[in-house]
Order: sequence, then C-alpha cells, then structure tokens
Amino acid sequence: MKNDKNIENMLRNAVSHAAPDARDAILSACDHEKGKVIYMEKKRSSPLRGFAAVAAVLVLIIAGVFAVKNLGAPSDTLAAVVSLDVNPSIELNVDKDEKIISAKGLNDDGRRVLGDMELEGSSLEVAVNAVIGSMLKNGYLDDMANSILVSVSGVNGYDADKLRSTLADDVNRQLENCSVLSQDVSNADSDTVKLADKYGITVGKAALIRQIVAADSRHSFEELAPLSINELNLIADGKTLSGIASNGAAASSKAYIGRDAAVDAALGHAGVTRSEVRKLDVDLDYEHGSMVYEVEFEVGAAEYEYDIGAADGDIVWYEIERDGTVEQGGSAIDGKAAISSDDAKTVALNHAGLTASQVTHLKAELDREGGKLVYEIEFKSGGHEYEYVIDAATGAVIKSEKEHD
Repeated sequence: MKNDKNIENMLRNAVSHAAPDARDAILSACDHEKGKVIYMEKKRSSPLRGFAAVAAVLVLIIAGVFAVKNLGAPSDTLAAVVSLDVNPSIELNVDKDEKIISAKGLNDDGRRVLGDMELEGSSLEVAVNAVIGSMLKNGYLDDMANSILVSVSGVNGYDADKLRSTLADDVNRQLENCSVLSQDVSNADSDTVKLADKYGITVGKAALIRQIVAADSRHSFEELAPLSINELNLIADGKTLSGIASNGAAASSKAYIGRDAAVDAALGHAGVTRSEVRKLDVDLDYEHGSMVYEVEFEVGAAEYEYDIGAADGDIVWYEIERDGTVEQGGSAIDGKAAISSDDAKTVALNHAGLTASQVTHLKAELDREGGKLVYEIEFKSGGHEYEYVIDAATGAVIKSEKEHD
C-alpha cells in the first residue's frame, strides 16, 4: 500500500491535472481503495461541471481513506482558522504547517458537507478540495449559485492575508465561472464574534454581513444572516466594502427572472410603455424577506417605485407619487398593516408633543425594515425636521429623530 505522503500527492495531483473525463483514471489510480469509493449518477451540465466530476470523486476517496488513516498528525498549536461559506458554513483549524487540527460544520448544511470525512492531519489544500467537492456533489455550488466566501484569521502573527490570497487563487483556478470573495478577519472585533456565535455562522460571514448593513441601513443583520453567500454577493454589488477581495466571475443571478422581465412587470402594472419612461433604474436587492428587483422610473410628473419578486415576478411592493398623493400596495403590505397611516401620524405627533395644525410637510410611507412592516413618518415644525419609524403592527415608536431644518 502506498504510504501516507504518496496518497496525499495522488489526491493533490488529481485535483490539479484531471479533466472532466478523468474520473476513471482517478479511480484506477486509487484501485487499492476502490471499495471505499461510491459512484454517483451524472447530473445536469453546468459551467462548474469540469471540477465537479473530479472533486466529487475526491471527496469520496478522501472520506474513505482519511476515515482509516490520517496523513500525518498535526501539531496542537493553532496558527489560523480558515472558514468556507456558501450556504454551508465550515471552519477549519490549521497548524503552522497548514495541517488540519479540526474541521467543524457550523450549520446543518455544513455538517452535511463534512459528512463522515475525517480531515484531521490532512493538508489544508487537500481538505479545501474535499470540502468544495462535497459542496458541488450536494448541489450547493452550481451555475445558479456560484459564490463562495473564503475567510482567514491568523493567530500569534501568522500571515493570514498571504494564506487568504493563496486559497482564493486556488479556489478560483479550480472552479470555472465561480465568484470567490475572500477576506482576512484576524482583527474581527468582539461584536462580530458574538454575532457569529449567536446566528451559528462563521466570523467571516458575520463580518461580510456587518459591512453590507453598514453600507445600507435598510438591511439588518438578523434578516441577512440566513442568506447564502451568493445572495449576499448580489446584495453587496455596487456597495463599497472594505477589505473584501473578489476573484473570478460575478455572482450568478440565473435563478431569477432578469432585469428586463422585472421592468416589464412594473410597467405592465403601471399601465405605461417603455417609450413613456424616463430615469429608469433597476437594482437587485433583498427586501420584504426575499430577493427583489427594485425598479424606479418617472412618467411625466409621476414617480414610480416597484419591488418585483426576483424569483417569480410578483408585485411585492409599489409606490406611485403623483399630483401630491401617494399610492402604495403589493403583496408584501396589502392587508397586513394593523394600523392606518393616519394612526401612525397621530402616534408620531403625540410623541413629538405637536398637533397636525402645528406641522407642515407631513407624510407617511409604509415600508419594511429588518423584515418588519413600518410606517416612516416625516414632518416639519418650528425650524426642525422630524423623522419617525412606527411599527405598523403595534403602533410602537421604533425610532425618532429631530434635526434643525
């Protein structure tokens, strides 16, 4: 039987050089272990298929080989923590020689990906290949969701950024048309660590979410924590995020209807044609508990805003402002507000100690923040501007601000 080093080299070479049709050759090279290999049915073709065929075989070989014997015992001294996030969240503790001390799935998907693999003692390179292979095999990475987040935290001065760069480049080379985000989270603060523990995600994913929330206050950590890295990658598009590198392709939006279809849905509801529209703007974002296309445009003096369901084209929310009036609706808010806009205005005015006759520019807008339906109230009085956020279900004041006009 080959020694431990030969087995590790064989696995590494298989990943580096095998083509999509090299499955039989890989299995033949591992003939002495073939009893531990499980053959899989072929799935639909995808741009990620080239590595999927190889990686899926590798993860099964590794699961069989490493369950019996590790490739050299690692030291007990932690040098770095490497996390891989897709929707599965997996954490790998690594020693100074880049040997795996321990591997842990932080959510159900992560535990499913690791399965019965025993990666302790294997090289980080082999372990990452095995994990990615299992993600492909289990359908977490494909042409519909092609984003992966690689995060590294160094211990006692370990060069985490160098390892981050190496891993990101390796993953990008292995996975054609994949979007690879990477970051050094060695200096993550205690709040980020606490949020990661609270929501059962990696510190890397928590750091990414906090940056998105800081860049766009409409979002909350709580609503974004369950999302996949591909969804977060799409939401982050166009936002300025510090310390996050991006390699490879753009995040895939192939699971959604597309911008043109979203525009058609909005224009159809509004009863206008493209030739009538000015200042058309379309963005993909997360609102009302789902991915939506935000479509904005003007027709004459009227302003239109729509949130179109990215998966199905549903009119999730809309607002039309014309002739001094505001019309709102959509599946996200129809019949779901327990209090009226007039009630919300009264709550805000009472809180400010004012009456309707004492204010100007009073308006109310029904919206959703952090997954909650709210009224946003604005008015002016006595040289000040007031802004309120009122819970549409309970009438409670969520937030209030008063500034000089």
